Amino acid sequence: MGERAPEKTITKQILDFFSEDHDHGVHEFFSNDLGKFETLNLYKGDEFLMKEYRYSYYEDYTMKFRTEDIDYIELSFFLGGADVIRDSVNGRPGEYKLLHHYIYFTPGNADIEIYFQKEVCYKNLDIYVSRDYFHKLAEDSKALQHFIEKVDQEKQASLFPEGLPITPQMMGILLEIKKCTLDGFYRDYFIRSKILNLLLLIFEFAKNQSEEEPVAKTKTSINTSEIHKLMEVREFIEDNLKSFYTIEQLSLKFGINEFKLKNGFKALFGDGVFHYASKLRMKEALYLLKNSDFSIKEIAYHLGYASPSSFSVAFKNEVGVGPSYYRKH
Repeated sequence: MGERAPEKTITKQILDFFSEDHDHGVHEFFSNDLGKFETLNLYKGDEFLMKEYRYSYYEDYTMKFRTEDIDYIELSFFLGGADVIRDSVNGRPGEYKLLHHYIYFTPGNADIEIYFQKEVCYKNLDIYVSRDYFHKLAEDSKALQHFIEKVDQEKQASLFPEGLPITPQMMGILLEIKKCTLDGFYRDYFIRSKILNLLLLIFEFAKNQSEEEPVAKTKTSINTSEIHKLMEVREFIEDNLKSFYTIEQLSLKFGINEFKLKNGFKALFGDGVFHYASKLRMKEALYLLKNSDFSIKEIAYHLGYASPSSFSVAFKNEVGVGPSYYRKH
């Protein structure tokens, strides 16, 4: 029986995303004395625009410009380049971290400065949502009211100023959009539905954050280096389903403190380390119960459990029924 391919980590997803095999859009490319610049126009509709940018500068460079009237709210995914991009809007400094996403609004007639490092290949994807459409989507959400009020008052606004880590689920949606080869109405409907899916994920997060506001001071802050380490932990778990380990062992192996490992992993991937590993084992167990002649005892040992009874308990806790019952029904 052949082995199934492990789920992709976000790093592999990003490499896949920037594969030229998936470049289904209108390319714009030019170079000058400053550097090289490439834009891929992925989608253009009444409610949404979607563009991918790849660019690099030959020397450190500060881009300066003044905005015109802005009719959209921007959702930006920073997928490659410097660990942090810094800017200034009307003299107010801001920063955008690698592997994070941001929703923000910049008013018209704002003085902008963006600081780029030389010989760094920046890669980001931006989704522009029309202000009217965003307003309709968010008007029933109490968590988004403060953001919407600022937009209505033509003030600079950011939904999550610190940014949010790009999750594998979000990256998967972006990949589906990038790989879409449909035409006409079907392409339009498909991409709009995927963008809405992304927005709903973010709105749901905003709602949860609002409900947890009283304990916001305990929220885990994760820097870019720690995100890379947590992704290595995730990849290790996926490649070693038969192994059982402690938080202390993983902390020492990957050079990240135990608090950041436990809380950062859950913040980034939506599950604790052990629950995430257990879900993957149970996914493998479900596959084997359906598609193999292995006995329950053999499956238990295959997945690293010390005994069939401990496997059965873990399976029932995760799936809701025992493995014998599941196989029969």
